Amino acid sequence: MTSPYAAIDGLMKTLYAAISGPSGGQDWERDREIYHPDALITRTRIVDGLPVAFTFTFDEFVEATIPLLAGRSFYEIETDRVTDIFGQIAHVYSVYEARETPESTELEFRGVNMVHLWNDGIVGADGVGVKGDGSPSRWWVMSIIWDNEREGLALPGSWGGKRVAD
Repeated sequence: MTSPYAAIDGLMKTLYAAISGPSGGQDWERDREIYHPDALITRTRIVDGLPVAFTFTFDEFVEATIPLLAGRSFYEIETDRVTDIFGQIAHVYSVYEARETPESTELEFRGVNMVHLWNDGIVGADGVGVKGDGSPSRWWVMSIIWDNEREGLALPGSWGGKRVAD
């Protein structure tokens, strides 16, 4: 049986689907499926005019994020993606928009996820791999870091399209 994370596209769709939902609607167990047990998750911010990076394990991230999303509907929607693969590793630039609902015309913010992936098999030219025993391999998030637009920082014009495809 092929893993839903045999292709990068399946993993990226899960990344956005799991964090999105009505108040309390995040699917943390589904989200956990895409993160390697040793993965690091880094949220960046500007605090008192200085850049700060908060790095978490998966469980720490969930614990810190639940209060941030409490009582609010939150949908993160991927709008652009560029993926580079070399052997068993991949780097994904993923542009997103946050909205209260998927249909909302009001934008909360936009930003970029930079996602580092690792495949636990031998990857072919199509980006799909096989383990040594012949079973299908899969992609894992090893790290993710993101930043949002803010005053003085806007996405480059070429990053705002609807090019999501892998």
